[in-house]
Amino acid sequence: MARMWSGLKKSAGKKRLVIDVGTSAVRVCELAKTKTGYEISKYVQREYNSDPSLEEQARNQLRSNALLEALKESKIRRRKTVLGVPGQSVFTRCRTLPPVAEFKVNQIVRYEIQQQIPFGLDQIAMDYQVLQKTEQGGYDVMMAAIKVDVVEKHLEILKAAKASVDTVDVLPIAAYNWLLHQKEMGQQGDCVALIDIGASTTDIVIERGNQFRFTRPLNIGGNDITRALAEAFNLDFISAEKIKRERAFAPTGDPQRDGKSGEVIGQVLQRLSTEIIRSFSYFRSLPGGGQVNRILLTGGCARLKNIVPYLRSQLGMDVRIAPVINNISIGEGASSVKAAPEQACVVLGMAARCWEPVAININLIPPRILETARRKDQALYWGLSVVALILIFASMVPSAAKENKRVKQRIDELRSAIRAYDPELVQRIRVGVPVPQSELRSQLDVRKRQLQTLVGQVDVLEKAKRQRRFWLDEFAFINEARPTLGQMWFSSMESCVVEEEKPQQQHGPAMRPPSDEEGSSVAPQRRGFPGLQFPGASGAASDQQGMGRGRPGGQAEEKVNDYAIPRANGVIIHGFAESDEVINEFVKGLRTTSRQMPNTWYVSASRVIFSEGSVRRVPWSILNDAPTEGGITDRGAPGGAGAQGKESLFTFTIEVALHYTADKPSPPTPTEDGTV
Repeated sequence: MARMWSGLKKSAGKKRLVIDVGTSAVRVCELAKTKTGYEISKYVQREYNSDPSLEEQARNQLRSNALLEALKESKIRRRKTVLGVPGQSVFTRCRTLPPVAEFKVNQIVRYEIQQQIPFGLDQIAMDYQVLQKTEQGGYDVMMAAIKVDVVEKHLEILKAAKASVDTVDVLPIAAYNWLLHQKEMGQQGDCVALIDIGASTTDIVIERGNQFRFTRPLNIGGNDITRALAEAFNLDFISAEKIKRERAFAPTGDPQRDGKSGEVIGQVLQRLSTEIIRSFSYFRSLPGGGQVNRILLTGGCARLKNIVPYLRSQLGMDVRIAPVINNISIGEGASSVKAAPEQACVVLGMAARCWEPVAININLIPPRILETARRKDQALYWGLSVVALILIFASMVPSAAKENKRVKQRIDELRSAIRAYDPELVQRIRVGVPVPQSELRSQLDVRKRQLQTLVGQVDVLEKAKRQRRFWLDEFAFINEARPTLGQMWFSSMESCVVEEEKPQQQHGPAMRPPSDEEGSSVAPQRRGFPGLQFPGASGAASDQQGMGRGRPGGQAEEKVNDYAIPRANGVIIHGFAESDEVINEFVKGLRTTSRQMPNTWYVSASRVIFSEGSVRRVPWSILNDAPTEGGITDRGAPGGAGAQGKESLFTFTIEVALHYTADKPSPPTPTEDGTV
């Protein structure tokens, strides 16, 4: 599995403070690497009141106190922290990307996430993981994104510990990484589901064919069972939680044995089973999905008595508790992990990424924090650079005299060498006068100018190669502007150069033909493809004054380049329409439509020049031999045969000046008569 985003720091091989902040408990863990593998050197869990009826401020205070107690007991002094966010706050999707260059994957992922999330890219933290390369040369990619406000809310707890964040992991993915490290997920061809049942949510992670495929959070957890018991037996939340842990169990199917508590717990677990079945059915319908044949349980609610037989009977497949701490050493400071290993799966997964690359290496750290860390590193590098420069200059002072002596000796050696080559040149070398030039130098300058000419010609061809697909974007833009009602046919399109409109000029309605006086103010157009010019041709220089089609944003050339290929900035459209209303609708669409190109820029029309003088009524039969230039044949002249019939068409000619911008252009403001 390849990492494709280099913007994140790799923390593998570095000791970090690993914290799992759950809904009902805080866990702190530290792994140590030994000759035989890993050892859990420190593990502390502190629970707190998770009553949902508590106010947010009170719950945050209880959570902070539990973290401080856990840190005090563990005696971990790390400042850099690995923290996790719940799966229900994270947008995750698996997508198959087409075969593209690797450096374009990041751009495609940003575009895909932007299409799925109703927030701007500046408001989210995102990352992605390339899972594998497809047989067609594409990529299977898992994308993850979270709103920055949500991440920063979870990072508030670090202020009490005076720690800084290094990595923001996703809790269900961390549990999946740990079970992969333990070799518990499955063999080739298996479809295994990891179900982490927490206090407030249940997370499902599915692997098929040794590859991550699907994840989904469910809003059902252990607290739902606690609330159901509290309402059924009229208890407070803490008392109901104690009964759930010590005496409650999943229904066995025997009403006399289950009693009222079994019936209450069964109603919650039935909802959970239904949601799990729905999630499995949805996964089967996805590309690459399949039938789940085995389930591994983790999380605090997995400790509920009789839950494994209950889920096995409800889901009809193999269900068992995940062996979280098998084949791993446990130090003296981590003996408490043996009491509830199911709850330690997430924190162990986050601790493992501090020592080795994990399967899903996602880091949702906010961009603001990344930028701050980058600036601190730059400040450190600049400081070291200044110190190095000072030391270098200090070392140069005592050796300056010796270096001058060596320079003089070298000058004498060069004079001797030049004398052997050109005695006359040596005699003309004087201190304080311009250095004499050899005849070979002038020959070298001629060769350089010839080389510069060739480089200019190559640059022209390279630019034309990069911009060869601009017609596709412009045709797609024109096609989107076509009216939805009525029929329209294009007979021909040709490129043209449209000069920029003067500020004092104003255009009237779309269908008003210009008068003779107005016609004099319309900028002249150069129609047809301008073609390729030889270097130094006058046509190349003159055409560079217009707007460049290949330059996004419509910026004009700042300097005339003798080797630049003149590019048209507009299109002349000839065609036929079913009615003049269709033509007006098309003109309006050209002025209001914009299209985003693959490079995220937008193409739109800066000017739409249309005159009713180009509109003529012609018979339908002209479509059998439509003209390719402006004007029509005698068959379509006004007053011709069939011109006044109901089955007639209207010809039109429209000139469009194209405009490229980085941001989506705003729609034009309607005039007083309602036109745009």
